[in-house]
Amino acid sequence: MNIEKQKAFIIRVLYIAIILLLVYVGIKYLLPLLMPFVIGLIIAVSFRRLIDLVEKRTRIKRVFVSIIILIIFYSIVGLILSLIGFKVFNFLGELFNSIPALYQNTILPALNKVADDLMNRFPGIELYVEDFLNNISDSIFKFLTNASSTVVSKITNFAGQLPSFLIKLIFTIVSSFFFTIDYYRITDFIICQFKGEKQKMILKLKDSGIGTLAKFIKAYAAIITITFMELSVGFLILGIPNAFFFGGLVAIIDVMPILGTGAVLLPWSIISFILGNTKLGIGMLLLYIIITAVRQSIEPKIVGQQIGLHPLVTLILMFVGTQLMGVLGLLLLPIIATILVKLNEEGTISLFQRPSQNKDNEKE
Repeated sequence: MNIEKQKAFIIRVLYIAIILLLVYVGIKYLLPLLMPFVIGLIIAVSFRRLIDLVEKRTRIKRVFVSIIILIIFYSIVGLILSLIGFKVFNFLGELFNSIPALYQNTILPALNKVADDLMNRFPGIELYVEDFLNNISDSIFKFLTNASSTVVSKITNFAGQLPSFLIKLIFTIVSSFFFTIDYYRITDFIICQFKGEKQKMILKLKDSGIGTLAKFIKAYAAIITITFMELSVGFLILGIPNAFFFGGLVAIIDVMPILGTGAVLLPWSIISFILGNTKLGIGMLLLYIIITAVRQSIEPKIVGQQIGLHPLVTLILMFVGTQLMGVLGLLLLPIIATILVKLNEEGTISLFQRPSQNKDNEKE
């Protein structure tokens, strides 16, 4: 009997391992390939209820309602991105145009002043100070040259990838229209391919997936809002112009784990120190430390509360997901875990047992 149980256990473990491997391969390789259609489906799901409501109230056909709502949506998104892009490119253009004058009028005079002070205090080190000054000037010049060439290289690479990006964007937009217009026809067709209990499980999986995704978006919207408020207040205190605009921009960047606020605030702090603006350099550094500490402490808790997982479990899943699949894993692994937990609680699947309430009460 024990041998039979062990065999059953081994078969169960292998079955789960194969399923997890297939899920991993699908997310890692298949999902990025189909990403335009995945995004199109997410957009269709997001506007489904609004389209249903407008169709019911106005009695206009779903096709026309879907087209109008999506045109309005893409127009608003395009306008926002255009405004942000215009501001960012203007800022970068002004920054790079001012670098030569900044070097000549600010950095070089500051270095000369430091050298003069040293030579006045220690008259015998003129030769060493001049060599040091020349080396520093050469290093700064090389740094600025490399930084400029790196930015130009990045822009060139982006320009090279632009045709591919535009193709993906077109497929995303077109697929979102098809998914939105024929949402119920497509979902009914998929559901009809399953029978009995499997059909019920697919329906529960769909409802759990949509609900979890909505909660996940809500959680990260809260995190972006908190980070935006911190950044805006910090920028206002430090006297940064357009504090709210840059606060919103950096808050969006902060959601991306590959970048984060450090990609903006740390270089800003270093440049400020180089230019002799110690107050701004320290301010940016402190702002980065505060935002990072707050983000690391609230993210697992907020996401965990929204999707129904313990903060520690959420933290582990986010870390493992990032290590396995990058940004995609950070988002998807907690979502998949939440769906599985919900299906397990509903009795659709049986993966693990929860402690009974009686035992919890006895411990209390």
